[in-house]
Amino acid sequence: MNDPDRLEWIRAVTGWDPENRMLFLQALTHGSASADHYERLEFLGDRVLGLVIGAWLYQLHPQEPEGKLSARLNQLVSREVCAEIAREIGLQAHMVLGKQARDDG
Repeated sequence: MNDPDRLEWIRAVTGWDPENRMLFLQALTHGSASADHYERLEFLGDRVLGLVIGAWLYQLHPQEPEGKLSARLNQLVSREVCAEIAREIGLQAHMVLGKQARDDG
């Protein structure tokens, strides 16, 4: 799969034409494929996701105590939920992987 195909997939999934295409391609690149990979973006994205979901839950459940809000947030941003969403949008087919990661599946 080449970069134009990946960029078209990004457009289809997000409904948005990325201004900084290299950043989106970096987000799809595994550490086995390049030194310029997704891990730093993952760090930032985890915080943005937590903030957005936290704000949404805070507004959606105005009377809930912090403990219940935290439990809801942790369920929604869990590794399992994120993996399920990744499968639903077909992320794996668009990842840039090194040979070892491809061989490992």
